[in-house]
Amino acid sequence: MIALVMLPSFCLQVVPAIPRVFRKRYYTVAAIHGLLGMAAQLLGLYIILVVGTNIVPQSLRFTRWKLWMRAELMLWWIVLLGGMATYYAWYIAPTQ
Repeated sequence: MIALVMLPSFCLQVVPAIPRVFRKRYYTVAAIHGLLGMAAQLLGLYIILVVGTNIVPQSLRFTRWKLWMRAELMLWWIVLLGGMATYYAWYIAPTQ
C-alpha cells in the first residue's frame, strides 16, 4: 500500500516542492509524515528479518524484542497522527 499509493503521491506532490517552500505547513507536515513513515516501515522490516529469519548476522541482531516492538508501535502511532495532520493540512485547512 505504501509503495503503490503513498510513495507516488509523495514523489509527485511533496518532493519537487521541498527545496522551495519547506516553510509552508502543507509541505512540511507531509514531508515529516513521509520520513517517519519510511523509518517505521524500515524498522518493521528489520524486526521481521531479525525475529523470523537467519538473514541478519548475529552481530546485528537484538534480543529485547518487546522493547523494539513497543518502539515500533509508538512510531506507527506517531505516523498515524502525522497522517491525520497531513490530511487536515491538505484537505480541510485550505477550505477554511
